Order: sequence, then structure tokens, then C-alpha cells
Amino acid sequence: MKHTLRLLILTICITLGTADIHAQDGRENIREILSEFNAGALSADEAYLHMKDVYENGQLHKCSTPLHIFAHKYKDDISERLLDSEQTRKEKSTAATYTSASGKFVFTYETTGDNAVPSADADENGVPDYVEWAAISADSTYNHLITRLGYTDPIPEGSTYDMSFEELNFYGYTQTISSNGGPGTNIVIENDFVGFPDNDDPDGNQRGALRVTVAHEFKHAIQFTQNNFEGDSDQWVEMDATLVEEVVYDEVNDYYNYLGGTGDIFGNPGVTVVAGSYEDITWALYFHEKIGADFWPGAWSRIENSVSDLPLLDAVELELTSRGLDYTESLLELYAWHFATGSYTNVNFGFNESFFYPTPNSQRTDTQIGDQFSEDISLGRFASYFVNVKPPPSQPGDASVLIDTESSDISLAVVAIFKDETVAFEYADAEAGFFVVNEGWKWADIERVGAIVLNENRSNAQTFKIRISNSFTTSVFTDDTKPNVTELKQNYPNPFNPSTTIPVSISEFQKVKIDVYDITGRLVRSVFNGTLPSGNHALSVNLEDLASGVYMYRLQTNDMVQIKRMTLVK
Repeated sequence: MKHTLRLLILTICITLGTADIHAQDGRENIREILSEFNAGALSADEAYLHMKDVYENGQLHKCSTPLHIFAHKYKDDISERLLDSEQTRKEKSTAATYTSASGKFVFTYETTGDNAVPSADADENGVPDYVEWAAISADSTYNHLITRLGYTDPIPEGSTYDMSFEELNFYGYTQTISSNGGPGTNIVIENDFVGFPDNDDPDGNQRGALRVTVAHEFKHAIQFTQNNFEGDSDQWVEMDATLVEEVVYDEVNDYYNYLGGTGDIFGNPGVTVVAGSYEDITWALYFHEKIGADFWPGAWSRIENSVSDLPLLDAVELELTSRGLDYTESLLELYAWHFATGSYTNVNFGFNESFFYPTPNSQRTDTQIGDQFSEDISLGRFASYFVNVKPPPSQPGDASVLIDTESSDISLAVVAIFKDETVAFEYADAEAGFFVVNEGWKWADIERVGAIVLNENRSNAQTFKIRISNSFTTSVFTDDTKPNVTELKQNYPNPFNPSTTIPVSISEFQKVKIDVYDITGRLVRSVFNGTLPSGNHALSVNLEDLASGVYMYRLQTNDMVQIKRMTLVK
């Protein structure tokens, strides 16, 4: 019931445009500051001060570790006076200390003053319950991440790890320190979590927030040990650390508070996930749930052991490839999982907790099947485009989705949710110069279709056109009569407008490529690129977006090239 009420409230808030999605505005500011710094528009001092202002603006933030990472990473470029203030924050009171049962963690705490922890002491042993809870959480997190999952241990043999408590306007932070052979970081945690968002911990909001914060910040400590916050992986540390909250403490679900705003896939599919922050946890969670708990330890191990600073997305691609999985297909399914959430949830597809996530926004919603290509659509870097199709109840014809693009970075997949509550998920195939999902589904049987377009280019926007159809038929028709030779034949009709059929005879199973060129020799359409069995085939091609004129179409195999002419007349 608690989950359901939370989802209902969040959905209503988003609908009214007043959702209190905690700290996403701050995340956007941090990303903008870092972007300006990397572009040379801000000095290191200016960027540091702007980031500090964001975290001290009185709003609640998830974690201020990015500020301390920046101070560490650019310590040679930041003025000493600013770093002196950073060092002052690292000097902690030694009012009292407590060591966890494992002996690995030492907690410094105060019982009076602004930074005091709650005084409750149920077992009357002289140590506040709050401190003991933190110690139990630290030992539990260590066992899960280091002992069970095999992450690199940030606590050198014979050392202990220091944590302390302060009155903060965020959950906690991890900062680098002079190690002297010990850990290179320590952790500061909010001292009471009064006024923080609710969560689902059965032991209450305060203990739940404390648990996930210990897990979150300890993952930052591991990140530092693995690559010293170098390369681009430091840009993804918040996503990674928030993922660990769910991995170690699945029942708490504090991360629900950060989903559904303008900075994440649910609220804005067209926003780039580069670089990932805490509200992008579900981007990382897909790999954990779909592939297994060993996926991210494997990816981070690649980052740790790379000679150069391996970008996180490269580590993801390498880890997928090592498991025999396709990078693009995995990303498409990841975004399709984000479509099938909230009120679109289907128990047979998607996240384990998809019902409790926001219902996703879409860039386009279709309630009629227009069956024509859109104008050019620009999709930003490393982002997705969702088309939510809710067909009329009596819609005739077969369901198909096509995209037309010249970009190799654009891809398509479709998730179909049927009226009988079954679900289908399919990747697009190259047909007739388009990318097409055409599985023979009947529109009359479909409750909803999500067309997922992905731009996996990490730097630049790409363009495409999309068509939701009830009339597209497969482009390859085969006569099983075995020809003696491989031959490209004359298209029909010719002249044509705007579609024509290209016949080709194939003497034996082989790789075949058929392309259309304009009179200058410029490639204008890829008709087919794949293998064809022996037989007589007919491939359809549509040139409705091209001007009238003479075009060349070319057949290429391993052994031959044949070219013929055709004429488009509009």
C-alpha cells in the first residue's frame, strides 16, 4: 500500500507539473558547471565556487561527493585559499568514537551541539543507537560489496576506515585525505536525517536513509581506490553509488524519490544520460537485473585495470561483448524497460519494481495510425525518443514501425503490449532502405505499442523520420525455383512513383548487398544488406523523399557487381 500511495502521489504531481523531484535541479547545475569548465568557459576556481554554491543553496541534495572529487582532481589548478577551506572541513571533532563489530570502521560522533546524533540508546551501552546502526550498515555493506561481489577493498590490510556525522543539507559525502598508507578517503554522513524524504525501510525512514547513505558513500570509496577518480568515470559515480543502495538494501527504495523529473529517462526520454547521476540509477539497474550482480563489478574491474583511462561506456560495451551480448541491442532493451513502467507496467517485461516507477513521458503520442513518415526529428546525444501508440479499438491491418535515417548511430526497437496482457519485444531489421519492425501483429490485438528510437552517439545529435503503419508489407518475396546464375534484373514498374520492386536471382546462399545511388554516384538508399538463399527474390524500395530523376541500383556479392538504371517520376 505504501508503494501504491507513493506512486499515485508522484504521478499526480507530475501531471500537475509540481512534482517535488528532489535535487534534480542541483544535478543539472553541476553538470552545466562541469560542461562549462571542460569547455574552458570557467576557471577551476570559478567552477569550484559555483559547485559549492549549488550544494550550499539550502535545498536538499543527494550527495556532495562530486564537489570533493573536483577538488581532488583539479587540486593543482584551484587556489590554495579555496583548498584550505576544503581541508578545514576534513578536521573532525574527536568527542567520541565507536568501532564496528568487524573492526574495520571507526565512527566519530558528537552528542551535543549542531552535529549531535540522536541520543536514543535502547541497549543502554553508552553508544547512541544511531551510531550502532551506522556501524552495522557499514559492516553489511562491506560484506556485500567486497566479500560477496568482489569489488576492490578500499581499506588496506591493518587499517580502519573513518566515518563521522555532521548536520548537512544532503545525505553525505566522501572526500579524499592524506592516506599515509591507509584509506585515501573518509565519509561524512547526515547526523539525524530529520526532514528527509520518506522511504520504504521496515525499520523507519531514519534508519533507511542511514543505511543507503552508508552504502552509497562506501561505493565512492571503492571508486577512488579503483581509479583515483580519473578519466570520465568520475562523471558517473553518483549513478553507480545510487545503484549500490538498491543492490545492498533493496527494501529501502529511497531512490524512488529521485525518479520522474526533467533530468531522467522517465520524465524526459530525450535527455542524455551522459554523465549519469543519481536519478539515472535505473539505467545502471537494467544491467544488474537483466545480466546479473557480477556485471558492474566486471565493468569497473575493466576501468581499474585499463592502461589508459577507460571511459565507462566503453567498459560497458566490452563487458557486454565478453558475455556474447550486443551493445546496441542491450541499450535498446534498456530504454524499452523504461517505457514499460508505471501504468504501462507488464509483469512479463521490464524492471522488477516497474510498477512503482513513474509512468514515462513520450515525445510523441499517437491515437490514430497515420501511416506516413514524420518530418526530420533531431535526437540529442546518447538519448532516446519514445512514441507511445494507443491504437483505436477497431484499427485494421498489421502493426509495423519504420524509421528512415542516414545515421549509423540511430536504431529502433518496439515493445508491444497486447490486450491479453502478453508482451513482445523486437529489434528492427533493415528492409527496403529502412529499419523496420514488422512481425505480423494485428493492431486489433494490441493495447499499446512503444516505439523506442536510440541515438548512441555520445557527442552529437542525429536525425531520423518515423512511420507507424498498418499497411507495410515485407520487402522480400521469394520464388524457390533455383536459378542457375546470380543476376540483377530490371525493376518494375519503371518509371515509378514512389515505390518500385527490384528482382534479383540468387544461384546459391550468399551475402548480398543492394544499394541505390543518384546520378552523381552518391549513395541514397540501402535496400538490402544480408544473406539470401538460392531463389528468385523481389525487394521493394520507396524513394518518396527523393527528387525525380534517374537513379542507379547496384547488386554486390563476394564475386560480382551488377548495376542497372531506374527512373523516379513525380
